[in-house]
Order: sequence, then C-alpha cells, then structure tokens
Amino acid sequence: MTTASHTTNDFHGETHLPGLEGTNPLGFLAALGVQVIFEKESEQPRLWWSDDIVPHAIVDGNFTVERITDQALKLFPLWAKSPALSPGFGGKAKDDAKFSTPEEIKKYLKTSQSCQYASSFATALLAEDSLANKGNAKPTDFYFTAGGMQFLKIARELLEKCSSENIQSGLQGPWEYESTLPSMMWDVTDDRQYALSAADPSKNKKQINPGPEALAIFGLSTLPVFKGADITLTTGCSGKWKRANYTWPIWKYPASSDAVKALLAHVTHALEKRSQWYKSWGILKILQSRIFRSDQGGYGTFSPPQVIWQS
Repeated sequence: MTTASHTTNDFHGETHLPGLEGTNPLGFLAALGVQVIFEKESEQPRLWWSDDIVPHAIVDGNFTVERITDQALKLFPLWAKSPALSPGFGGKAKDDAKFSTPEEIKKYLKTSQSCQYASSFATALLAEDSLANKGNAKPTDFYFTAGGMQFLKIARELLEKCSSENIQSGLQGPWEYESTLPSMMWDVTDDRQYALSAADPSKNKKQINPGPEALAIFGLSTLPVFKGADITLTTGCSGKWKRANYTWPIWKYPASSDAVKALLAHVTHALEKRSQWYKSWGILKILQSRIFRSDQGGYGTFSPPQVIWQS
C-alpha cells in the first residue's frame, strides 16, 4: 500500500505528488508519464523527487493535480486510438504486438512513427529486426503479460476507462486498490513474496490503481528498446529475459524531460565508473528491482527494490 506524508498539492511553487513513490517501478513510470503528457505543449513540467525515506515525485507548482488530470484525460483516448496501441493488422497481433515477421514489425514502427500520438510508445515496445527464438517480435523487458493477458489490449482498456478520480487519487495517494480493470503488472506489490497473506492471493480478483497504471504507459515511452546480439535491449534493464534487472535513479534537482531521459540512460551500465559523477548530477540514490518471469508463460513481476548506490 502506498503511503503519503503530504496532502497539500502546492508547496511554495512545487506540486507534490505523494502517490507516485519512487521506490515503486509503477510510481516511477507514472511520474515519467506526467512529463510525457505535456511534451507537445508549450509549457512543460520539470520533475524531481523528495528527499524522504520513501521519495515521491515533485513537479513545478503551476502543474497542479487538476491540470495534470485534465491533460491526461485529453490524451488517454488519443493514445488508445493511435496505430502504436491499435495496430491495424487484425488477428492476435493487434492485441499482443508479437508480430510474426520482420516485415510486420517494420510496418508497425513505420505506421506508428507517422502518426501524431504515441510514436515514442512504439519504439519503446519493439525494435526493428529484434526477434524471439520462434521468429516473432521480441518486446521490451517491461512486457509482463502472457497467455490471455494481452499487452496492447490491456493498455487500451486502461486508457479508455481511467477516470479523473482514478488519476487524482493515484497522484495524491494513498493508493486504494479498488479497481478490477486489467493491469500492466508493473506495481511492485504484484510480487507474491512482497504481499504476504494467510491465503493464496492468486484465487482473489486482482485489484489495481488505474491512474498510475495509465500514466505509466506514457512513462514507458521514455525507455526505448534496441536490437542486441541475441536479445532486445531495454533502456534501464540488464540481464536475461527471465532473470533481468531494472535500474533507475532518484534525483533532487528539477529536471526537464530531456535531462530526465539523459539520467535514465546513464545509470544502468558501468555503475562503478560513473558513480563519481552522480552527486554532481543531483542523484540521491539508484534503485534496482529484479524482474522475475514464470516458467508458465512468462508472466513478469518486480521484486522489492534495493538501493545499489546512495549519495
């Protein structure tokens, strides 16, 4: 359960978003999403984090919770209808994006790049000529769904059905876990070792927070993928498909969208060589969660994060 130490939206020119905790990959991705929804606007928010035990997102004070909510609701349906999230291929591939040929991947990326909305989402989902063993498209490490849980279909449903109340409660916290909409499965509480209970939790209907889940879909677009030698490389991720790591920074200085993307690209590899620079960049800590995938279909979960570097 997300906790919050602040309830007021605006503190001396700062809008605190206590619901978006930096120690939860979902909260972190949702905070990135807050920046993404304003990327095409003339005025854009800077993003940084509180220096608390559990850091939460902060943006410039003129970007109020209400303004963020209005902008999100304007863009959610436009992204849901874009070719990046609604590819016109028909059949199963339109819902899971696991296109069966390199030509289909190229067509998907080309079509998405030519559209007004969500082109960056496509390049964060698939890389040209990056294929799985069976020859179909190999997606981002953040592709946690499998079987009947179809990645694009879930993303569209979240964007189409997320309400203003869902967004505001997600930004302000604490998270309530009252919705039964499908999940992208990026919430760290999905880890069964993390959510201990007296009964088998898999027998209960999963409940989520649609606001952060929908914003995190936008946040994913800041983490592009690339073709590797035998794997799809995802910004911020390392390791193999079934046993990977996601690494992300928490910083204390207000950062533009471009500055944030630069930070995201510099904290995954050669940690020991770059650590001398982190303080000058305003990084408070670097967190890492392991990505586990089941042997029965590849469903993904995040483990609780560890601090792997701290100023």
